[in-house]
Amino acid sequence: RRTWRDSPTRPPRTPSRHTHAAKATVKIIMAQDGCQPMERFMRPEYSNHGAGSAQKSWAFCPSSRDGASAGGGTAPPSAMHASAGHGYSVSGYVNGYNPTLPAYPPTRAQLEAARARGGGAPTGPAPPGQRFRQATAVWDGPAPRGDPSKPQPGTPYYINTPKEEVFDASKEAKDAHIVGGGRLPYCGCDGSVAAKGLAAGATHVRCGNSRDSSLKSAGEAIAAYGREKVFVSAKLSPDEHARVGEAVAAILAATGVGYLDLFSIEWPVQHKQGTTEVDGEGSLEATWEALEKCVSEGTVKALGLANFSVPAVERLMKVAKVKPAVNEVELHPLLAQRKLVGVCRRYGLLVVAHTSLANGDDKLLKHPKLVQACADAANPQTPQALLTRWSLQRGVPIIIEDEQTLDECMKATTFRLTNAQKVLIDAIEPPPKDGGVRFFHPAFDFTFDDPFLGGVYRPGLDLVPN
Repeated sequence: RRTWRDSPTRPPRTPSRHTHAAKATVKIIMAQDGCQPMERFMRPEYSNHGAGSAQKSWAFCPSSRDGASAGGGTAPPSAMHASAGHGYSVSGYVNGYNPTLPAYPPTRAQLEAARARGGGAPTGPAPPGQRFRQATAVWDGPAPRGDPSKPQPGTPYYINTPKEEVFDASKEAKDAHIVGGGRLPYCGCDGSVAAKGLAAGATHVRCGNSRDSSLKSAGEAIAAYGREKVFVSAKLSPDEHARVGEAVAAILAATGVGYLDLFSIEWPVQHKQGTTEVDGEGSLEATWEALEKCVSEGTVKALGLANFSVPAVERLMKVAKVKPAVNEVELHPLLAQRKLVGVCRRYGLLVVAHTSLANGDDKLLKHPKLVQACADAANPQTPQALLTRWSLQRGVPIIIEDEQTLDECMKATTFRLTNAQKVLIDAIEPPPKDGGVRFFHPAFDFTFDDPFLGGVYRPGLDLVPN
């Protein structure tokens, strides 16, 4: 229903007598630009906090600069001064300053701007509440140095050379605990050099499989040195997976040691007996079950692996009742295999290094960084000694396979790498995308797994440019 309110021709309303009376009785002095009414801040509860501030802010409201306020009063002198050309804002701030706040000295930029105008100090009337004065603590020199004991900007983290580790023979670990309760020496030798290795102090004799021609000589050297003083290990060849018990018996008979401290699967592949043809009927799980039987019989103390990748280790750990104690793999600065070492340690496997001297290949032994590390005046050593020590300081036991380098390798137990040598030898490792360099290959066709497989996936490596 249309009303006069909706009609476009509605006549204008005439103010009534009551409306004029209401306006006359309300005497609130109110700025027409949104400022707070002064009457609000004249209450007694505002007398001790904020009353003066509100009145000052009121004085700079634009509506108070018209000579007469909304209530008919006269603007204060400060407001008149504000209207004389100074840009006061609605909120009561004067040229960016709040006159009700404490006065602060001018900034360096303000002083320089004032001098550029021809004066030694800011010219013109100062904003209310701002008392400009000449600064007395302007720092014209370089930034303070701060704590001299801390690195300065743009300098390396280490200002001074870090402290070198001092070699202490009494603190050097001679062996490491393995699953099964045994202790594996850090320095070991191949069964072919058992006599000389034991004489030099390498108390771990690693024998081959049941067809190893040096089993007899190794057994004689062990007997002469003392069986209980030697850690004896042997391996199961790929074509012996179907007859594990027979292989163990043949090794014990040839060496005469009575039992093996460690018996390892040489390769994670199974061949048909007497050939290098892959046996598709066998399985790694069945082989491990047969090895666990040897442990229960007492002919073997601990079980191990050799040349196993991360996926192969993880596969075996899911079914093994007797957990493997060792994984013997090729390790040297050109093939550090850091991921494999880390995964094995998390599973409780001790990583042992073979081919730690790269079979004497100059690609490693004459690497420029290794040559530079050997010439360190603080600790000059041969490449064989430095490479062996590099493994030992990683907590990785080594197997010395060459009689010619045995003495040099054993010198690694008499010193520690300097900080500079550690940096140089670590820098030999190729980038992860490039992969490592292998110097040991089996006599049969074998493809090593991608080193990035298994373990925790690292997607960041996919972003590294080739």
